[in-house]
Amino acid sequence: MNSAQRELELAVAASSPIEAMLAACRAWKSLPSTRLALVARGLAAQVPGDAVPGANPQEREAMWNEVASTANPVDLQALLATPWSKNPKDALVRLAHLRRLGPDPRTVGALLELDTGGRYASAAGSRFWQDVYELLLSWGSMEAAQKVPRELTSADYASPWNLARYRGIFEPLVLRWAGRWPSEPALSPSIDALLTQLEARLQPRRELMRGLLASVHGAPREDTPKLVFADALTEQGDPRGEFIALQFAHAAGELTLGKRERMQRLLSASGVSWFDGLAGQVAPLAVFHKGFLIEVRLETRTPDATLPAWRTIEVIDTASIAAPLSGFVNALPGVRSLRGLRGATLEELAREGDARRYEVLEVGLFGNREFATPEWTVERLRLRGHVDQALWWFLGSPLRTRVTGLQFSMNDGFERVGATVRALEEKAPDVEVIEFAARTDAWPTAWHGDWKLSVAKTKQGLTGTLSLGAEVLTGLEAALGELGLRTLSVTTVLRRGPAWRASTQDLVQRSVGKRCTVEFELERPTPLPPRPVIHEGR
Repeated sequence: MNSAQRELELAVAASSPIEAMLAACRAWKSLPSTRLALVARGLAAQVPGDAVPGANPQEREAMWNEVASTANPVDLQALLATPWSKNPKDALVRLAHLRRLGPDPRTVGALLELDTGGRYASAAGSRFWQDVYELLLSWGSMEAAQKVPRELTSADYASPWNLARYRGIFEPLVLRWAGRWPSEPALSPSIDALLTQLEARLQPRRELMRGLLASVHGAPREDTPKLVFADALTEQGDPRGEFIALQFAHAAGELTLGKRERMQRLLSASGVSWFDGLAGQVAPLAVFHKGFLIEVRLETRTPDATLPAWRTIEVIDTASIAAPLSGFVNALPGVRSLRGLRGATLEELAREGDARRYEVLEVGLFGNREFATPEWTVERLRLRGHVDQALWWFLGSPLRTRVTGLQFSMNDGFERVGATVRALEEKAPDVEVIEFAARTDAWPTAWHGDWKLSVAKTKQGLTGTLSLGAEVLTGLEAALGELGLRTLSVTTVLRRGPAWRASTQDLVQRSVGKRCTVEFELERPTPLPPRPVIHEGR
């Protein structure tokens, strides 16, 4: 009887989760099967490990090294539950301890989850990742072998980051391991039967977790299913349970800086395992809210709307994909904003889309086309390109599409403000608020910059709100004079000096004339709302 079979028999006969976990991990040392690794990690999930404590990162690393020096396999649960240092030299020290602890599927899983593509981007970091994959390959891990790219792809060539990562980490491994990559070991009938028994032991818990996740997707706007799911995950020692709890506190504005950093570290270490099946459908860059994806960028022209995880998504950046999306969008009633639309995609949505309400529709160029007027209500139609005739067609009469707000990118200054407002008053009378602003390329919130001018229609006439954070741009005086505002509220930032504010106040007052009531105020620091928690996997 071989050692793997003997250990698996002990795991099946074990009366405690710890004994079963340790026996399965010992079996993996002599039989590095992916199936066995998944069983061992499933058993480990039933044995939660508390992270090694420490008042600061230095103290935590010292305590971690002290615990690891005892080389106790039971303590590995706590060691792997402890967040990794940001310093790759500390990570190399940890890796040396893990190497001394010997082959273990729990270590394999933790190290592969740690590699999100962006961690330890330095010379020392490249050395760390080389050592990680060298170690896992020497243990015979097929999971590690599958994660090592054997050659550069066209996408790698297009990205300097991917190119440097491949040449600094993976290319030396490919050369050293050519012809001797780990392979999946064959399982004898007796071992297959033992694994089946252990998988059956894990099945009820897995079924429970699948059911709880299905409850979340069945009521994506409800908090209770998410909290129940988080409690069940926490009982298993799954870090996602802690992440969901931190996200709820974050949404309530109740997190300290240290807890926010812990939340971001948990998310960064998760890879795409918390995408709940949407990996490959969406880009790794994504926004989480209350523990689940809420804003994503499409990465495929053929997204599968039947995947349950789409139910939590509220904002989709189409990444300028010129493809029919109406069937996909119609199947997702929870989607409230679409960004990065091409004119052709918007035309197809307008022609085939269901009646619905959008908070934001962001369009590049409408193009030379005549749009259908679907039964939509759009709170903000955001135009990233120039105004063209198709915009007026889209907004024109008979108007079944009700647009209450328009946003224009005006990075070239204020010159087009007056003409655009006059055209909108004539051709789109239902538009209530028109906003002009500088735009940056930041994601997911690109609509901000050094200035913003909003014009609202009221019974008394046009009212304006102007926010200035930089030098007064060319054309402001003429643009304000053209608008014929009744009132104007001007906000300038506190960091600008009194002389700058005085000259700005004089310029604005001269521009709008005496008929316009102008109020000036300083923008003072105010508590910021919780920022989106972005998964930045590369």
